[in-house]
Amino acid sequence: MSQALLSEAELELMHVLWLGGPVTVREVMAVVQDGRAYTTFSTILRILEQKGFATSERVGRAHRYRAVLGREAYETRKVKHVVASVFKGDAVALVRRLVEAEALGTDDHAALRAMVDSLEPRRPLRRRRPSAPLPGGWDD
Repeated sequence: MSQALLSEAELELMHVLWLGGPVTVREVMAVVQDGRAYTTFSTILRILEQKGFATSERVGRAHRYRAVLGREAYETRKVKHVVASVFKGDAVALVRRLVEAEALGTDDHAALRAMVDSLEPRRPLRRRRPSAPLPGGWDD
């Protein structure tokens, strides 16, 4: 499977597949309940299967779909994409933006602090020095 990302409609149905499964098109429709046609749900599920996110098995006249890629694996893929594309590879900028946008509550701040405090560096941290001196010099 490539590093494909999901459209909003595909992601919505993946959330249903991640609840458990395997499920039929009608079972997905019962969870989503947004008035879209059976054929729309069926098409989106087939696209998920073609992209490698889901698989199906024929049971009688129906197909039963289940997720191939887990929720956490997709979340990791999507976050890496956002960090690379929106924040130019700067993961700290993403966290900073979450904090500044007040997207994190007080409990989240405490959990984030505890998580950072518990991390052990996998390798020694080094400051990157610029290849050319910065105006005003490099302060250590």
